Amino acid sequence: MSLPELDFAYDEPDVGYKKVRLHFNENLFLPDEYYKAVATSLEPWELRYYTDPNNKRLASAIESHHGLPPGTVVITAGADEGLRMAMQLAAHMGRGLAIVEPTYGMARVVARQVGLRPAAAAYREDLSLDVEEVARSGVGAVYVCSPNNPTAHVVKEVEELAARFNGLIILDAAYAEFAGYWRPRLYEYGNVVEVRTFSKAWGLAGLRVGYVVTNKRVADALRALSLPHPISAYSAKVVEKALEVGKPYVERSIEELKEVRSWVLSQLKADGYHGPTNFVTLKVDDAEAAAAELDKKGYVVRVLGGKPLCRSCIRFTLAPRPVMEGFLKALGAALKI
Repeated sequence: MSLPELDFAYDEPDVGYKKVRLHFNENLFLPDEYYKAVATSLEPWELRYYTDPNNKRLASAIESHHGLPPGTVVITAGADEGLRMAMQLAAHMGRGLAIVEPTYGMARVVARQVGLRPAAAAYREDLSLDVEEVARSGVGAVYVCSPNNPTAHVVKEVEELAARFNGLIILDAAYAEFAGYWRPRLYEYGNVVEVRTFSKAWGLAGLRVGYVVTNKRVADALRALSLPHPISAYSAKVVEKALEVGKPYVERSIEELKEVRSWVLSQLKADGYHGPTNFVTLKVDDAEAAAAELDKKGYVVRVLGGKPLCRSCIRFTLAPRPVMEGFLKALGAALKI
């Protein structure tokens, strides 16, 4: 038996938990009080039985929380599974996929995993998007991340693209809450699949809970591609509790993040990208070497290279000011500035 050559695995280093993790863009501003407030326990029957099909109870809770029409939310095992389902749908549509670069590296990996060979589109130097070029590209689906990772900018042309593009728009909105976009609304266009997560602003990355918001007709198609019980009973129960009592904590953490971000940016001497997100991307001469030096000091950052507009970059997650003070000293030594 011969197997295909699968050379597109996502580079996911196991750094453990003893170093300062500034590479995953987890929300590092939420207090332990928040986690105690949302933590819960399960009854014996909740452990014995499977969850409700498609975790419909949680989907309904999210719809109620956002004021969305019934049937527009599909629960997924993290945002990445939402991307996978949307790209599987694109593969079934058979007209190909374009990915607007530079962006989240997992998007291209997921596309390859479902058998697509994505075409590349690119942001201009000013980070604007040529909607006409994308609309005339001939593909059946396009992936856009907004706010974008790693450039941290809000893609203002998404709504225009939704109105003009004759195909599926996969909108990765993992960082939407950091930018003040709490309620999804582009599902109204009928061709937008908005992928959301509780791993970033909500600080629940360990639960692996994401969701998709889209037109009910598209949602039904995605449910046909979903596994029947995508997340655990415990994950669903904690997220329901977070929706009930957690938003004030998340809002306060974002306000603290904004203050720290302003201070960090005032201290930086290197050029790069920043915006309404919980990370900053820096352009450096040798990203690998800088990351290695930071690792020696106990700080883990993400190395980004070979992408349009980001030939050699490092990206770091923003953390509370005491952590950032130590990090910036280590960064200055690593960059020799």
